[in-house]
Amino acid sequence: MRKLQIFLHVSADGYFTGPGGDLSWTRHDQDPEYKQWAAENTRGESVLVFGRTTYQMMAGFWPSPMAQEREPAMAGKMNESTKVVFSRSLNEAAWNNTVLVKGDAVEEMRKLKQQPGPTLTILGSGSVARQLAEAGLIDEFQFLITPVALGAGRTLFEGAARKIELDHVSTRTFQNGKVLLVYKPHSS
Repeated sequence: MRKLQIFLHVSADGYFTGPGGDLSWTRHDQDPEYKQWAAENTRGESVLVFGRTTYQMMAGFWPSPMAQEREPAMAGKMNESTKVVFSRSLNEAAWNNTVLVKGDAVEEMRKLKQQPGPTLTILGSGSVARQLAEAGLIDEFQFLITPVALGAGRTLFEGAARKIELDHVSTRTFQNGKVLLVYKPHSS
């Protein structure tokens, strides 16, 4: 069975997006250690998974000349990767290598996990991630904590119908103050 993981920037006060969807706080001021980790973390093959809002934001940025200039390696990886977007409202997904899935996210992800292939990685996409976490489909949670307090925004498990317990796997602290926390679902 394929692995499903989530990678998410989170503020020190627990928000993955600020008011109005603001992500400027994720700060990409990179120390050499963080930059090396980010490059290594994107080398492996992975299918990127999005909800509509995150997909539209990413599709609006990564194919752009600005992305090519600022982050050429990451832009190449994002544009070349296979992508899955869950949306009932989109009629098409034009970003290179994107598959649009209009069905129930939980049922469709169960099917995707049964197929052979690389790891599936959710980026952002709070409502899809919450649904998949509640259904017990996420195998690993990677939270990159940024040392900033936003005071408002959206939390990942906002509106969850049940408690989702996690077990700590690892912690890594970077010189720029970011902390990577890795968890797996709690095993009873």
